[in-house]
Amino acid sequence: MATAIPMDRTVAVQKAAVDQDLLAQEVHRGKLLYKLLVVFLSLSILPLLVVGYQLIRVGDNSIQKQIIGVKLGIAQKVAANVTSYIEDKKNTLQIVHKSGDFLTMNPRLQSDILGNVMNAYPVFMHMAVIDLRGREIASVNRMGRSSPQTGEDLQALKLVKSVGEYIGPVSRSPEGYPQMTLGVPIERIPGRPIGVLLGVVNLIDLSSLIKDLVIDKKGYVYIVDMAQKHLVAHPDVQVLLGSDTPPEVRAAALAPEENSNGAIEFSDQSGHRFLATFATVPKLNWRVFVQQPTEEAYAASKQMRDEIFKVLVLVILITLVLGILLSRVVVGRVHTLQRAMEQVGEGNFDVPHVPASNDEFGALTEKFLWMANSLKDKTLKLVSAQRELQKWNSELEKRVQERTRDLNEAQEQLIAQEKLAALGQMASVVGHELRNPLAVMNNAVYLLKIKLAQETDPKISKHLGIIESEIVKSNAIIRDVLDFARNRALNLSPQKLDELVEKAIERIQLPPNVGLKKDLQLGETQVPLDEDEIRQVLVNLMENACQAMTSGGTLTVGTKSHAERVEIIIADTGCGIPQEHLNKIFAPFFTTKSRGTGLGLAVVKKIIERHQGAIDVKSKIGEGTAFHILLPLKGPHV
Repeated sequence: MATAIPMDRTVAVQKAAVDQDLLAQEVHRGKLLYKLLVVFLSLSILPLLVVGYQLIRVGDNSIQKQIIGVKLGIAQKVAANVTSYIEDKKNTLQIVHKSGDFLTMNPRLQSDILGNVMNAYPVFMHMAVIDLRGREIASVNRMGRSSPQTGEDLQALKLVKSVGEYIGPVSRSPEGYPQMTLGVPIERIPGRPIGVLLGVVNLIDLSSLIKDLVIDKKGYVYIVDMAQKHLVAHPDVQVLLGSDTPPEVRAAALAPEENSNGAIEFSDQSGHRFLATFATVPKLNWRVFVQQPTEEAYAASKQMRDEIFKVLVLVILITLVLGILLSRVVVGRVHTLQRAMEQVGEGNFDVPHVPASNDEFGALTEKFLWMANSLKDKTLKLVSAQRELQKWNSELEKRVQERTRDLNEAQEQLIAQEKLAALGQMASVVGHELRNPLAVMNNAVYLLKIKLAQETDPKISKHLGIIESEIVKSNAIIRDVLDFARNRALNLSPQKLDELVEKAIERIQLPPNVGLKKDLQLGETQVPLDEDEIRQVLVNLMENACQAMTSGGTLTVGTKSHAERVEIIIADTGCGIPQEHLNKIFAPFFTTKSRGTGLGLAVVKKIIERHQGAIDVKSKIGEGTAFHILLPLKGPHV
């Protein structure tokens, strides 16, 4: 049979709290199985991941370099072909000018020879002979067009004399085709030219040359004149003939000028990435570009990464399965011991059979059984002591609360008595020492106003008004202090409360931007009360409401009847009272105004309480404040 330790309600609650804390700690601590898996995976899989990453990175870089090398080889080969193409056209001109009839410099014979050459080589659009004075002595144009002599002829003559040949810049034919001018010297004796042979070559054949190059599915080759920033050749003739700057020219501008060969990666306006390798055509400042989307260009690299990733995932899965199986063997024995500990923690100290072994787990089991027996004895003693301690704690707490409550009440009464005593003494001094001088000052102001009635100086009248206003405010302060300090007997008489409210409204001055809304429902109902004191309450609350509406608003005054009480409502639409001040506004001397005694609302509350009534306030910042006064319908009980 299991031995369970009886526990009272307090001990059970404390045990439940401890169990909850342990459960939370267990959640945060995590499972041993997971920790073993983390260690196992860290020691086996982490190195594999590092090696796999390095393998992918090295293989990726190697494949990409090979891909760039292949594309660069294509660009260099095309650049060599372009050079051969230009050299071939120059050789054609060399052959022509070495003809005996051509060397006679006879314009008619030269024109016939040039015509035959242009018939044999359609790429020549215009051929001309220039003498050493720069005059064109013979020329032939394709399609019978005339070609006026330009400054390029003189430039060609100058370069041929100095370097022995002329290769002009790329220009556009009237049809939009790219063309360039080649020039060779006409010599009877080597090194002593007698003229220059010029030939304008149509470069459209270069586009046909690169159009047949197949580079996967989306790759292509194009040639750019880096000096003129023009396309020289493109697989799509419409792009070549277009008037707008093609994107290939903008891409070519990204290639570094200091490198004759290389590769760049860039993004077009749509965000697509491209790989472009380039090779420079010697002497021409042209560059051959092999361009291809990076996704297609590096397809082999991506395939290699995918294959390595699949292998890594498979190895990780196998390692994970082996790690789980191994960890479960270790964790299984820990769980058995853990269940026994949980039973002991629940108060069952007769632990069921726990398998023994001759390893560290066996030693841990023996220590646990010894601990369970020792804990059983100490728990019985602890429960008994705890019950006794709980009893004394409850009694002590009860006594402390009673004493604290008595002390607080006594302290509050003492403070209130001291304040009232001080206020009474101050009130008597204020009434005797200040009211008489204020009356004298008021009479003096009155006489001065009569004497100076004929004075036209507005400053004198203004300052007399200020003195009179300050005397009125001083009398009001003295009145508030005296009213709060003295406790005279109520002068009760039946009053029509609606009429009393109307009289109070007549005594206040509403600002021009404040409207009045009345809702008086008592009619002829009479209530026994002190007329002067209730009128003072109404005037104080209405004046406070008007002062709260600095930007204008509406003053609402209403009365209504309840079963045994009547209610007076005074509400405004002013700035409102902060919530932290609502429980302080009726306290003596509390005020948020720059001027004032803080006794106005304290006097109001005192008067209402003397009438055995109640006052409540509700306020919301930015919307306004409402005071609700409840008075007994039959008057206060004397």
